[in-house]
Amino acid sequence: MALNIKSERVERLLDEVAAMTGETKTEAVRRSLEERHERLLLARRYEDPTARLWRVMEREVWPTLPHAILGRPHTKGDDDALLGYGPDGV
Repeated sequence: MALNIKSERVERLLDEVAAMTGETKTEAVRRSLEERHERLLLARRYEDPTARLWRVMEREVWPTLPHAILGRPHTKGDDDALLGYGPDGV
C-alpha cells in the first residue's frame, strides 16, 4: 500500500528526520509511528482514575439507564433500591 503525502511540511519533516537518522523514509515513518503509539499506550495506563470513571459512566452505564431517570436527582431510597436494600436489610 502506497502512502501519498500531500503536505509540504510533512515531507520536509520526513526528509529531515530521515537525514538525521540515516534511515529510509519508510523506516523513519515506521519508527515515528511506533514511538507515538507507545507513548499513547503509556498515557492510557496512567490516566487519571476519575477521568476514566467518568468515561466509563458516559459510554457504558448512562446509556443503559431509562430516559425517565436521566438527569433526575436521586434519593437515599433510590440508592437503597438499586443496591437491593429494603426495610429489613438486603
